[in-house]
Amino acid sequence: MARKTKTDHSLIVLPWLKAPMQRFVLPNWAAITLGRWIFAWRDLDRVELAHERKHVEQWRRYGPRFIPMYLLASRAAAKSGGHRYFDNKFEKEAMAAAEAERNRQ
Repeated sequence: MARKTKTDHSLIVLPWLKAPMQRFVLPNWAAITLGRWIFAWRDLDRVELAHERKHVEQWRRYGPRFIPMYLLASRAAAKSGGHRYFDNKFEKEAMAAAEAERNRQ
């Protein structure tokens, strides 16, 4: 079920995504963003949605180049001794957006 919001993104909730994505992506996986579409296995809270909205913004900024840029950022993070997800510069930007939303009154 898709819900369009004022930020021009769509949240698409597909419960069957939980098992495969948590097995193959990350154990605590909640959502993935492709273009303006946010695919999640459950509804997202406002903090999680802020994280994914940042990825929508990144997709808008870079277009299809975002995919290789993201993968290269993951590779660079791992190569420098960091975590391919948590130290990815795009994820750090999204985590900062989530933290800002968390701290908002």
